[in-house]
Amino acid sequence: MTKFKSLLYRVLFGGFFFLFSQVFCFASSVNNDSLAVVHYYRTGISQFKIGDFEGAVEQYKNAIELGENIFGCYSRKLFSSSVNLGIAYKNLGEYDEAVSVYLEAERIVKENFGIDNPRLSFVYGNLGNIYKLKGDYVKSFEYQQAALRAFLVAPDKYDSQISITRSNIAEALYLLGDYEEAILSAFDALEDSNDNIKSFLYSLIARIYFQQSNYPETRKYYQESLSILTQAYGADSYDLGLEYINYSQLLLKIGDYDEAYRYTELAEDIIVKYFTKKSLQYSDIMLNYANYYLGRSSEASELTDFYEKRKADLKKALGYYQEALIAGSDVFSSVAFNDNPKPGEEISEIQMLEVINQKAGCLEALADLYLSGQDKGNAKESFELALSTTERATELIHQIRTGYVSEESQFFLSENQESTFIRAVGVCYKLYDLTNEFQFAEKGFSFAEKSKSASFLASVKDSRAKKFGGIPDSLLKREDYLKTNISNYKEMLFEENQNEDPDSARIELFNSKVFQLSEQYEQLVKVFEESFPNYYAFKYENKVVGVDQIQERISDRTAVIEYLIEEPTAQKSNGQVFKFVITPDELHFSKEVVDSTFVGNIESVYQFLTSSKYLFTGKGEYRKYALAAHELYNVLLSDEKQVLEDKDLVVIPDDKLAYLPFDALLSAPPDTTTMNFRTLPYLVKDYSISYTYSATLLYDYFNKEKVAKHDLLAFAPSYEGDDRDYTANAEYRGGLLPLPAVNKEVDFIHGYVNGDVFKDSLAQEFRFKELASDYDILHLAMHTIINDTLPMYSKLAFSKPYGAQLDDGWLNTNEIYSMDLNARMAVLSACNTGSGKLQKGEGVMSLARGFLYAGCPSIVMTLWEVEDESGAHIMKDFYKFLSKGKSKHEALRSAKLAHIANADPLKAHPHYWLGYVVVGNSDPLYKGKDIYFILIIFGVVVLLFVDQLYRKRKARD
Repeated sequence: MTKFKSLLYRVLFGGFFFLFSQVFCFASSVNNDSLAVVHYYRTGISQFKIGDFEGAVEQYKNAIELGENIFGCYSRKLFSSSVNLGIAYKNLGEYDEAVSVYLEAERIVKENFGIDNPRLSFVYGNLGNIYKLKGDYVKSFEYQQAALRAFLVAPDKYDSQISITRSNIAEALYLLGDYEEAILSAFDALEDSNDNIKSFLYSLIARIYFQQSNYPETRKYYQESLSILTQAYGADSYDLGLEYINYSQLLLKIGDYDEAYRYTELAEDIIVKYFTKKSLQYSDIMLNYANYYLGRSSEASELTDFYEKRKADLKKALGYYQEALIAGSDVFSSVAFNDNPKPGEEISEIQMLEVINQKAGCLEALADLYLSGQDKGNAKESFELALSTTERATELIHQIRTGYVSEESQFFLSENQESTFIRAVGVCYKLYDLTNEFQFAEKGFSFAEKSKSASFLASVKDSRAKKFGGIPDSLLKREDYLKTNISNYKEMLFEENQNEDPDSARIELFNSKVFQLSEQYEQLVKVFEESFPNYYAFKYENKVVGVDQIQERISDRTAVIEYLIEEPTAQKSNGQVFKFVITPDELHFSKEVVDSTFVGNIESVYQFLTSSKYLFTGKGEYRKYALAAHELYNVLLSDEKQVLEDKDLVVIPDDKLAYLPFDALLSAPPDTTTMNFRTLPYLVKDYSISYTYSATLLYDYFNKEKVAKHDLLAFAPSYEGDDRDYTANAEYRGGLLPLPAVNKEVDFIHGYVNGDVFKDSLAQEFRFKELASDYDILHLAMHTIINDTLPMYSKLAFSKPYGAQLDDGWLNTNEIYSMDLNARMAVLSACNTGSGKLQKGEGVMSLARGFLYAGCPSIVMTLWEVEDESGAHIMKDFYKFLSKGKSKHEALRSAKLAHIANADPLKAHPHYWLGYVVVGNSDPLYKGKDIYFILIIFGVVVLLFVDQLYRKRKARD
């Protein structure tokens, strides 16, 4: 487990402990109680030194409890005991307790010494390392940066501590995957480091070179680290034992199995002298042995011999994985392969997750081996064990996510654990293919759902939870205040960094403000969770919508199609596309094996559709697009053509598919002998299509009845004379170009829907914020500025503010998140409103997400920069068909087909009309006029029938 080994596993925490024990000692006192406090503290030190961390915890707690009675809760005399208590908790793997203690130590420093005192560095450095062990590398990086800022208040006094902190920052960058910056930081930190720090940095540099596939440099720097440790501490030091673990993990990854086994044995000989067999360190030893047997190639001259040797190796590996699980848990002791530790039994969630994932992979490999030998009974049993083990891994991921407050941390977790959900779905497919049992298809869909937009779903749940969780308005207002200020400072920090000569003092100030406010926000969230159980229960419920629930809610004309993609890589030439097709009475679960051609086709179609040179499309480009679009159709939909006939499609894309409108796919082999965009067999000619981030969001959160007072609120700034210099984006440094057709667009719309329209200089941001919650339809026809670095700061450009206004005319995604909308539909007719950064496991981080979060269940958005005039006409037709009672996706499809039918050869190019898509609820907003005609006819028939009865009765009388 390479990335979790560092100075932090060293018992004395890289020298920090001695600093606390010597610099911040309690003063002697004649008072007996004071002497007792000192006695408890010193006894804690003694027990800590011999590795009795439980005893040390007890003594430090006694010192703190008695000290609070004598000196008060925030006395400076409690600081050393608090920090050392946190270190002892860390060594016991009790990370949440350690965090709580460090936060108390932080309060002590701030109460006694102020908010800029260097003593805070020790607290923040320790907190950063705890968050590293918890797997929250974003928070770890933030705390290490805060520690460095505090130390730099007195750089001469804390020279060695600054060196340690810089090395921790370099490691945090490595763990976040920023290898270029990490290696620069590591080499910078080397310049003023002692041997102890150098050994750590050499090990870190080796790990970075490994990630960059530079294996000679990897070996070189590991050997440098081992050499320093051997000379400095001897051949049996625990530092060396920990580094042997790291090195053997590297050797396993590059396939040097014999050497890896030797170093694992060396590590075990040392580790057992210092740690028990119930420790993370011993768990890592067992994990290395397991990975040795999993990975090594058995030598065999005959296939039967290979089969038996490989099976024996896999079973040995499983035995060691089980030992690793036992070592990584305080109470778990089962050696049975079908057992895993229960939630809460693990010492470290992130370490346990790695072991369980590896065990699941081993069980799947054993099942594959049985299947290749036609032993279907044992194959099924092993696949089922792999599935239950992977399910435990997904539960751990959810458990870890609940401990992360920041969205950035949740995104990082989603991206790095996406492979766990892909494995889960893959095992479900193998079981479904083997047994044809429907339960495995249902379970596969459940895993696919849990992999989709988990952080966004958590945010939506959090928003809903606050509405009925009993949280007082005063606390909610405090939360809004903190979130707003965090957002403002982050944006100022981003903009300052865009300047040619950024002001380092301003950057330092903004970083400090973001850190301090984020700390306050996290502590407020902790109050929510601990004091309001209803809020907590709803927020962290780990349920997704099931197949049967979807089938109950969709119409006979609807089919839901969800994808999960494992892209091919340099290490793995073939990828997989898993597909779930749900209709009211069927579930189809299938898999397509794809290679790099599949990804290439996605990129080819996207580049063709979004190219700014669409006016100059050549025959070769036309042919390339047409062939790629048809090949994508063959992979994604062709096998389901019969099931999907006469259906409306709800598509839940994955990975790069989120950038493509499925309308662009071609359902038949195209004729490429001539270039004719009007006659291509676009999918829009066969289906109405809408999209959603996940089925759970669509069917559990995106339903809404009309509650707004008014119908339409539309904005159309013209930008005439608008010289605003938005310097973060070079495209807009000369000001915003006018959009001549947007006035025409909103006038068209107003002809079909009653409401209020604000054009030109009246299209102000403050007015939108003031009015938006009162309207059923929001229509925004304007420029968009996309920020791929910080997606929450992508912006809608309203008119340049006039007068003394607080708003700046830029409505960013983060501000939209804080709104409370009653609209049933938002039409973002601005350019690129559906584009943005692709976040693995979350989807495209677009402006549209903000409107969904704010309560608007349906979004019409654009995937690229739509041409002004054609966009206006498509929107006109969209509202025309919408007003006749068509559903949103049907209305948009009809508008696109009308464009194709009426366009000249040039404007039939897909760039003009394909960019608009519907996301979320696509139900009609209005009853069509046809229904009223039917009701009138029905009424006339009823009247005629009654009249005939009356006449017959009168004739009899």
